[in-house]
Amino acid sequence: MNVISKLALTLLLITTCSANAASVWKVSNGQNSVYIGGTIHLLKAESFPLPEEYDKAYRLSDKLIFETDIEAIQTPAFQQKAMAQMILTDGTTLESHLSQETFQALKEYLSSKGIAIQNFQLFKPSAVALTISLLEYQANGFLPQGVDHYYSSKARKEGKPQGWLESVDEQIGFLASIGQGDDENMVKYTLQDLNELPQYLDKILAGWRTGELSELENMMVKDMQQEAPKMYQTILVDRNNNWMPKITQMLQDEQTELVLVGTAHLAGPDSVLNKLKAKGFKVEKL
Repeated sequence: MNVISKLALTLLLITTCSANAASVWKVSNGQNSVYIGGTIHLLKAESFPLPEEYDKAYRLSDKLIFETDIEAIQTPAFQQKAMAQMILTDGTTLESHLSQETFQALKEYLSSKGIAIQNFQLFKPSAVALTISLLEYQANGFLPQGVDHYYSSKARKEGKPQGWLESVDEQIGFLASIGQGDDENMVKYTLQDLNELPQYLDKILAGWRTGELSELENMMVKDMQQEAPKMYQTILVDRNNNWMPKITQMLQDEQTELVLVGTAHLAGPDSVLNKLKAKGFKVEKL
């Protein structure tokens, strides 16, 4: 699968089988602990119930910490802001950013779904690539809610406090930066890889459920690091670095937090877990 398609997938994740382990870790400094769980933003109905390690960490925690405010991103105000970043505002159209061949292939794909390409003429190519990927996932049984939405809803019902590592505006900025300067390939390779995307996500789900970080690194991180280093730096490394002071501060307070972030942030040499190990904290799988 082409790296461009993997990047689109990583964002939708960023992220089953019946294994007895999961992507949940306990980080401690000898006195205080923080639980860190990897999330997948798209799941299947059969993904539930979630691995018991998540519920265990939830029960042991006093507060949940997400990448961003889960409730806020479901509001009309957020949707309007996000949509504004998806739209071309320089007077151009989608067609002018794509080759004739790719535009025709996109037109035929959308037509097969009963969608007129005119509906996308004002969309940025990156937004189109993400949208058609999501259409395929939904057609193959993936739900638009994942681990983070599940536990945010559970915490809200039970009155457990919630916090986040970055603002919704920062999340919109990350989304808007995807695929800049590579418009043609963003759409072209996504279309070429559509048949492989569901199977690839199934492999990601299996790796997530077992917590096999080396496998997840091979599938989600290495290609981005090698073929899209600028995006790797922006989407993963910079954000991980920004989160570190907040997570290490949690290890100094009396509360026990459960931090839930995209699984891609926990795999690879620049992962949150590796950075915590480098600071001398004990990191163990729950």
